[in-house]
Amino acid sequence: MYELVCELFPICRSITGAGFRQSLKILDEAMGGGILKIHSIASGSKVFDWEVPAEWEINNAYIITPNGEKICDFKQNNLHVLNYSTGIDTELDLASLQEHLYSIEEMPDAIPYVTSYYKRRWGFCIKHEDRVKLKEGKYKVFIDAKHYENGVLNYADLLIPSTQETKDEILISTYLCHPSMANNELSGPVVATFLAKWLLELKERKYNYRFVFVPETIGSIVYLSKHLKYLQKHIKAGFVLSCIGDDNAYSLIHTPSENTLADKVALHTLKDKNNFKEFSFLDRGSDERQYCSPLVNLPVVCVCRTRFGDYKEYHTSKDDLNFISEEGLQGGLKAMQEIIMNLEVNEIYQNTVFCEPNLGKRDLYIDHCKREGRVENILSFLAYCDGKNDVLDIASKLSIQAYELKDLIEKLKFHKLIQSKNIYKGIQ
Repeated sequence: MYELVCELFPICRSITGAGFRQSLKILDEAMGGGILKIHSIASGSKVFDWEVPAEWEINNAYIITPNGEKICDFKQNNLHVLNYSTGIDTELDLASLQEHLYSIEEMPDAIPYVTSYYKRRWGFCIKHEDRVKLKEGKYKVFIDAKHYENGVLNYADLLIPSTQETKDEILISTYLCHPSMANNELSGPVVATFLAKWLLELKERKYNYRFVFVPETIGSIVYLSKHLKYLQKHIKAGFVLSCIGDDNAYSLIHTPSENTLADKVALHTLKDKNNFKEFSFLDRGSDERQYCSPLVNLPVVCVCRTRFGDYKEYHTSKDDLNFISEEGLQGGLKAMQEIIMNLEVNEIYQNTVFCEPNLGKRDLYIDHCKREGRVENILSFLAYCDGKNDVLDIASKLSIQAYELKDLIEKLKFHKLIQSKNIYKGIQ
């Protein structure tokens, strides 16, 4: 995963354009090739209350100071250019230039990430420590960028089918539109890529799994405009992946209601992890904003390591390859694998016998009740199989992950001590 981040990191991405397409193709190759379906929608297309913007192309940009020094060089760091900037080739004085410069006084050695997708303007992003050194005089500014009204916006999806007869789906959505930032941008798509590879290798899948790779905000709006009714009918839980490659925390941003299956399984999975933080929908920030909007109302939470905006490196050049780690990415992937394993095992079961069953005649005491010197409380699991509690409920009472009960459940089903209610009414 870290090597894939390193490959993607230098590419200048935005909500449209060649960098986004190139990045999608690299992710597809990482999955094995020919896996992702890449789609396009024409610039100018109406999508709900929005319009798909013109496609953006950038080749070069820089500033030449009065003493001939080249600064804010796009080829040195693509964050130096206001993302979606218009082209410019002119000379101007320092006072005029300052109106088009962006820096962070509190982080003087960081280049900020600034965008202007829907307002045509030009600009450069600069370290504040360099900005304060600028001298009076004439500056040459050059940005080789264009907007194409006849362009397209690209996005990709992948449906991994269930091995059972069901149309129920789990949504995994992530965004790929930011330039060279590691945690905020690349950790989500890379973890999603390896999660898809893992799911493709599973022999059994209870659900269909829909993966979506979009430019943030406008991409999810486009996707919903094309698939809303279908998604509303079939999505049982969804997860937006963002900022999931650092070492510092695990975070969950809830849906507005906080009581969907996605809320429940994510909280169950993440609550005991290192430095876990739980947020309401008031703290939303990524595409969960679109999936959970009132007329859409999909059960989609956002899963992060450190939540966007909660680390000082966010949206700056400091969110680099040193901020994430192999261990951080692996932790993000493992968390999502555990969420899926908990979903896969989750079901509502009903006891089939009155009172406690005779476990001894079924050799269940030997098989399940003694394991590495500790007693497995199989009777406690059965005590809560009342046709109302699901496996997540019971696992929480037992202070274990739901997927840890998988073998026990299979054994109880084999001996016909429990039966599936085959419904999920309490959580939608």
